[in-house]
Amino acid sequence: MEGRTRMDEIERIILHKLSLYESLTPIELWYEIGEDPALEETLTKEEISSRLESLRAQGLVERLTEAEGGIRWALKRGDANQ
Repeated sequence: MEGRTRMDEIERIILHKLSLYESLTPIELWYEIGEDPALEETLTKEEISSRLESLRAQGLVERLTEAEGGIRWALKRGDANQ
């Protein structure tokens, strides 16, 4: 997977789900993806986390830390929204 720049279906689904909500925890995202009829395979929570980290490295999503120490994920905001 070296030099991978194209998004696969799973990453597109993750971005779509995040676009529907302000932010989601990895568990909430896992449940949402599990209900998506477009996805024919079952993903583990670890695979979701790995995909989120990959999308973060590409600058597409951001990790938000809550006061309670929990982590939520959201689409990366542009400079105009900050």
